[in-house]
Formats: sequence, structure tokens, C-alpha cells
Amino acid sequence: MTTALQTALVLSLPLIAAVALIGVITGIAQTVVQIQDQNISFLPKLIGVAFIVAIAGTPALALLVLLFRSAAASAIRAIGH
Repeated sequence: MTTALQTALVLSLPLIAAVALIGVITGIAQTVVQIQDQNISFLPKLIGVAFIVAIAGTPALALLVLLFRSAAASAIRAIGH
């Protein structure tokens, strides 16, 4: 159970941190130029998430495969086969 939670944290934390950072930067920029449109902040966040997924997608998938193999082996041991 803790392995699954740790894996979820490792996979989601970079995305959450990037979106939060981009949101703060976009919010500051919107405040400086006095544009208060919520749609403006969507595109930079989308690009940031796509960039992180492009970079970290393969290691994240490898981590998920490792978690699945571990869970499957635990389930097989629990059944007793």
C-alpha cells in the first residue's frame, strides 16, 4: 500500500509543482499587465504539462510497470500458487 502511495506521489508531484509554478508566474504577469482573463493561464499550464509528460513519460511508465509487477507478484503469493 505504501509503495502505491509513494509511486502516486512521485508521479504526480512534478506535474502539480509545475502547474502551480506556472499559475503563479502567469498570475503575476496578468496582475502586472492588468489582464484578468482566466483563459490566458490555461495555455501555459497545458504546454508545461505536455513538456513534463514528454520528458518524464518513459520513466513514469517504467515505474508504473514495476509497481504492477510487484502487485501482481504479491497477489499471486497471496493466492498461494
